[in-house]
Amino acid sequence: MTVHPFIEAEKTAGHNIKRTCELLKVSRTAYYARRTGAPGPRAVQDAELTEQITAIHRRSRGTYGAPRVHAALQREGAAGSPG
Repeated sequence: MTVHPFIEAEKTAGHNIKRTCELLKVSRTAYYARRTGAPGPRAVQDAELTEQITAIHRRSRGTYGAPRVHAALQREGAAGSPG
């Protein structure tokens, strides 16, 4: 369940956002980041890595599993892959 619409309603009603976020245990940073609608850096990185994984899997004609995909990502120097 997301509390962001509730926080937005409280803001519209003129209530204190800081206090509302504290009561709901939501960081103000997360609330304002969600309001902008722009994906965060982690979401962007995840999307890029997903594209790379999909391309490797497609090139293998669906035969590569996780270990081979991971090895291929490391060989190609994929952004976000550990190691």
